[in-house]
Amino acid sequence: MRILKYALKNTIRNPFLSLSSILVISLLVFFINVLFFIEYVTSSITSNINDRMSISLNLKAGYDNDNSEVIECMSLLKGSNPNIQVDYVSREAAFEVLKKRDPELSRVIEWDKENPLPSSIVIKNIPLAEYPNIDSIVKRYMGIIQYDEERSKKSLTDYRAQYERIQGLINILLSVHYGIYGIIAFFVFAVFIIIYNSIGNFVFFYRDEIKIIRLVWGENLFIYGPFALQWLLYTTLAYIIGTSLFSLLVKNINFSLITDFPVFIDRFFDIYGQIFFLECIVILVVWFLSGLFSSRRFIEKENIS
Repeated sequence: MRILKYALKNTIRNPFLSLSSILVISLLVFFINVLFFIEYVTSSITSNINDRMSISLNLKAGYDNDNSEVIECMSLLKGSNPNIQVDYVSREAAFEVLKKRDPELSRVIEWDKENPLPSSIVIKNIPLAEYPNIDSIVKRYMGIIQYDEERSKKSLTDYRAQYERIQGLINILLSVHYGIYGIIAFFVFAVFIIIYNSIGNFVFFYRDEIKIIRLVWGENLFIYGPFALQWLLYTTLAYIIGTSLFSLLVKNINFSLITDFPVFIDRFFDIYGQIFFLECIVILVVWFLSGLFSSRRFIEKENIS
């Protein structure tokens, strides 16, 4: 109780440093939560894009779903991931789709009395992490599909052209995710530095009292314990303030670009509830390490002197 008493006393005696420290950490916690929200929005966008992306493996002339290599290729693709959808589209089915999408072009083809459209294998709902695996499977069957046409014949239906465009999009999305977590790590490190330096400032501010306590055989726990406990209170309060402000902000705004935004927000808090709890644990661990290292620094200085 005496340590808690002195911790509260230190807080009141230097209100400006206490308040500024709490506000700065609150802002860092707030922005960490904002970054988690951005990561959630990015993941949702990625999921929506992934639902709409597909790869078409256009078969070379003479190959259809009765060919053993085509059957084997489709089997491997289906077995690579249970979520992947693999469908065979015949030349005739592709032409019927073309009729619905572009009747004028289909009439031109009918006049020529020849269907130039190839049969194809359409792969849908591919998880982002599975694209390299899909590519490795497709490479085994380069002989039966339009894999990598010559530059003069290259088109949007060429598999390699499709894969390179999708891979470029995936790299952008992954870069966003890595960037978000990199910034979060930087903010957590900033919290560590702030606590470490602020405890040092408090110790320097009360250095004369510490010398007096040391003269009457005050123990290190009694000398530095109040500062550590003081910052436990600061860190906990800052986390509560930062998280509360973030929750109020997110729950009281409405993005017209996102349909059913309240449901979207509720889903966010359901998914990221455990992450917020983990964030609190990480912040407290940062407090503990900062207090430990800062206190040891002054104890070692005193031992040397």
